[in-house]
Amino acid sequence: MNKVIIAFTSGLILGLLYAPQEGRRTREKIANLGNDLKENWNNITDRIAGKIDELKEGVDNIADRAVEKVESTQFDTGKVV
Repeated sequence: MNKVIIAFTSGLILGLLYAPQEGRRTREKIANLGNDLKENWNNITDRIAGKIDELKEGVDNIADRAVEKVESTQFDTGKVV
């Protein structure tokens, strides 16, 4: 029984310590949190998009060099395939 009373009292104290603020302040906090999450998400997606663009450029450059190498090799041997 003592454990139940201690648990109840602890819960009551914690509840009072973390009691919700007035509605307006709570809504403002939630809105700010939502805006922060949205901004962070946009930053993350922008960075990912930038990395994807860099990767595309790298692949394009590699493909271009490969094509140039194949073309120069074909003409260096005097044979046209």
